Amino acid sequence: MLLNLPWSYWLGFGLLLWLFYDLMRGVAYLWQPYIRELQPYMYWLTMLIWALVAVSCFVYPHWPYA
Repeated sequence: MLLNLPWSYWLGFGLLLWLFYDLMRGVAYLWQPYIRELQPYMYWLTMLIWALVAVSCFVYPHWPYA
């Protein structure tokens, strides 16, 4: 059953794992590392961007234009 999932779901799971790992570490990467204690706004903006990219992987198979 799990092997029949679309490839975008696997990418989404991987990105969500990466997101949770970055949440625990307190460091996120976009173009450069953002540390939660030193740059909280950029850190949370980066986490939001990665979360949106991860969620879009689950929306893609049901996208009406694909």
